[in-house]
Amino acid sequence: MQAYKRLVHSRVLNRMAHADVFEIGSVPELLFVLFGGSGLDQEEYDRRSRSIIPVFTPLLQGLASHSLDLVMVYVSAPYDLPFNRFATDHRAAVTWNVHVASEMLEPWARLPFFVTGFSGGVSLGLHGLHEMPRCFGGAGLGADAIPRDFVCPDHWVEKLWLYVAPQDRVANHPVNRNLTEALVTRGQAKVVRLPAGGHQLADYATEDGLGGLIRLASTLVPGRSG
Repeated sequence: MQAYKRLVHSRVLNRMAHADVFEIGSVPELLFVLFGGSGLDQEEYDRRSRSIIPVFTPLLQGLASHSLDLVMVYVSAPYDLPFNRFATDHRAAVTWNVHVASEMLEPWARLPFFVTGFSGGVSLGLHGLHEMPRCFGGAGLGADAIPRDFVCPDHWVEKLWLYVAPQDRVANHPVNRNLTEALVTRGQAKVVRLPAGGHQLADYATEDGLGGLIRLASTLVPGRSG
């Protein structure tokens, strides 16, 4: 596995932007995009721009032995865009989508991608990016701020996967729990309940959490069997 920081000067955002990149295998078949949703201020965003997120390393090193070929890109929440208001601020959502698609993910422009969000990062992936033809599926880990009117695109082969840890007070908050149940009832989502954990990224970066989701995504890549 190879891990490195991708830094770009965004013309869309008019500032530096970064992402953590983890490459597994030699010829990637899919791009797994994971958005963080901690509502970072600029100081924390800049701090993270100087180090690779370590919580993924043990899990991804283990996946590297499973003959997977993929690139995972972890993108931190933007401190200067109101991602919690994307549902009503269409212009901000479009700005974000253009930045991600044309700048942050540009090196892998031909790869099909699976979009995932942790916590409020779900909002970053499900306000337009998920509708791109290249996006073949999506998920939420400890999801918060799921669009209330979310509908799986017609070209997705699976529903939205929602992973919930038992002690996660955000995902299990009545508002989010009721929305999840409504999505399941409407046939738009499936729920995976983890055996342990709370509302920390490390609680989901586990073999049965993020690990299982990445393996699932690898089986759903268009044109790939098994």
